[in-house]
Amino acid sequence: MSGLPAPTAPVRAAGPAPNPDTINTLRAAVLVLGRRLRYQTADGDISATEGAVLGRLCREGALTPGDLARGEHVQPPSMSRIIERLEQRGLVTRRPHPEDRRQVLIERTPEGVAFAERSTAVRTEWLTRQFDRLSPPDQQALTRAADALRRLSTLS
Repeated sequence: MSGLPAPTAPVRAAGPAPNPDTINTLRAAVLVLGRRLRYQTADGDISATEGAVLGRLCREGALTPGDLARGEHVQPPSMSRIIERLEQRGLVTRRPHPEDRRQVLIERTPEGVAFAERSTAVRTEWLTRQFDRLSPPDQQALTRAADALRRLSTLS
């Protein structure tokens, strides 16, 4: 017998157990939709990961390369290349870290903010067109599901 506590079952809200087919369908649909949305940008010359990094900087402000790598689940050398490409396009810039002289902060430029805003508009237009192609019952179901999906995305 080890000193580790016994594993516990995850806490579930009251209600029926989820159907595995439903979970698999949801997982696959979210992955495909997310991938398709990431490729809808103001300029097809930016990768999905570059767009995600720029979006994070626009939402959260200046971050270190290490913070960006952890947030995007990539290795630091990969993040260095991503930052370099964004910097070459004038979408981000580096500045000294105010508290740690060994570090730099990566921040969005005004051009980066404008690019991110245009890309958001392109994604919104694309998703609206897809939504409009659905039947009214499917549109109603997605409207009802939107809040639940938002809540699902915030669970840890």
